[in-house]
Amino acid sequence: ENSPAGMSEEEKKVYLEDWRSAKEWGGFLYSIERWERIAEVEKIVCNACKEICLGLREEELLGLLAEGGMKKTLKEEFSEDKAKDARYLEYTVVDDVLLLDAHREYGGEVTKELVRQMLLGKEGKDIDKRYVDRVAGVVRERQRKREEETERSVKELVGDEEKAKSKEEKAKSKEEKAKSKEEKAKSKRGRKGKSASAPSEQEEEKKESEVEEAEQGGEVEALPVEIGGAR
Repeated sequence: ENSPAGMSEEEKKVYLEDWRSAKEWGGFLYSIERWERIAEVEKIVCNACKEICLGLREEELLGLLAEGGMKKTLKEEFSEDKAKDARYLEYTVVDDVLLLDAHREYGGEVTKELVRQMLLGKEGKDIDKRYVDRVAGVVRERQRKREEETERSVKELVGDEEKAKSKEEKAKSKEEKAKSKEEKAKSKRGRKGKSASAPSEQEEEKKESEVEEAEQGGEVEALPVEIGGAR
């Protein structure tokens, strides 16, 4: 009905097929929702690549790129002309909806691992829901082992601190005991010194008492003489 007049049935059929295809792709290309989704996925992938590259030493990064490049070269399916038409040094086609859903369901670590696998040569067409779930399981296991290692390291660190604290407390207790023992020894020596000096003080007091008595006796004896002289 939309075909130009004067077309044969065969030409009309081809025309309608082309028209439907153009309409379908036009709606696909001009879908704002689709382009927003693609922009979000590209942002996620770029951030994942950035984290991967910044987290590697130079030799590790070169090794990653070399390994991925070698794998892609060995299983290259595109002709040189098609590669030039792509206008990218390298690229892979992946289901953007699948990648976005994986990021929302499993988080950035799983997305980063998927991007790493693509850098290592994994083709986008081989990445399906089953593969995503398998990668998520590997990432979870890796995180579990990392958490166990961290927990073990923390326990060892706490144990070392407790041992050091216990050792310090024992040394302090030993020092306090030695100090207390020394003070007791000093106190004991002081008591012995006092008891040794006590007899000499008593003797001195006794001598002073005898002197006073002698002086008093002299005064009594001298008194009758003075009286007798007066007579």
